[in-house]
Amino acid sequence: MASLTDKVVTTLFEDIERGVLRPGDRIPTEAALMKQLSVSRSVVREAVSRLQAANVVETRHGVGTFILAPSGRETVRLPGVELSNLLDIMAIIEFRIDLEGAAAALAAARRTEQHLKQIAATLRNFEDQLTSGSTDVLEHDVEFHLQIARASGNRYFYDVLSQMGRGVSPRTRLGRAELAELDQIERLRNVLNEHKAIYRAIVRQDSDDARAAMRLHLSNSRERLKDVHASAAV
Repeated sequence: MASLTDKVVTTLFEDIERGVLRPGDRIPTEAALMKQLSVSRSVVREAVSRLQAANVVETRHGVGTFILAPSGRETVRLPGVELSNLLDIMAIIEFRIDLEGAAAALAAARRTEQHLKQIAATLRNFEDQLTSGSTDVLEHDVEFHLQIARASGNRYFYDVLSQMGRGVSPRTRLGRAELAELDQIERLRNVLNEHKAIYRAIVRQDSDDARAAMRLHLSNSRERLKDVHASAAV
């Protein structure tokens, strides 16, 4: 059975295929899609992230989300995680290990007090969600990595990650069974603890430790994903 997210993706993709939405057009706002399709904000955001991951749309911060020309698109993948999709997720994580390791090292050397406040606030938001029993931490997870990139002082780190948007997280590409397993509170607490280790190294201005902590975090994410996929396949 298709999920609510699939419903939003399908609706937008059909509008694109019928020419209702053309390259360069801005898609309806989150509020409009929520009302039109009777879904929550998180469902709309997940659907948009799937379209971003498939290069069907791009989000311009503060402006909106726009349809890309067909030459920039891939096939939109709907429910389930096939091997090719899993390999794609793994490749993204491998790409991020070196990229974000370097960003964390620079952040440790260049961060300001304002950067530290913003990163700490993101960590608190993540922890507050877990404390309340909620696993809805995707936005805080993505924001943490964006804040590290911003603190690096090199705008290209931030540009690359922000262009990937929510698609930077494996959660946006997983099926229900895998997502349910990945988003167990215990697993998410491990993620939070890894984030805190990165933050502490940045506070200390220890570039080597910040790089190592970020690389370990992303390597662990890759291993968690392997374990979850294996469990879901049983």
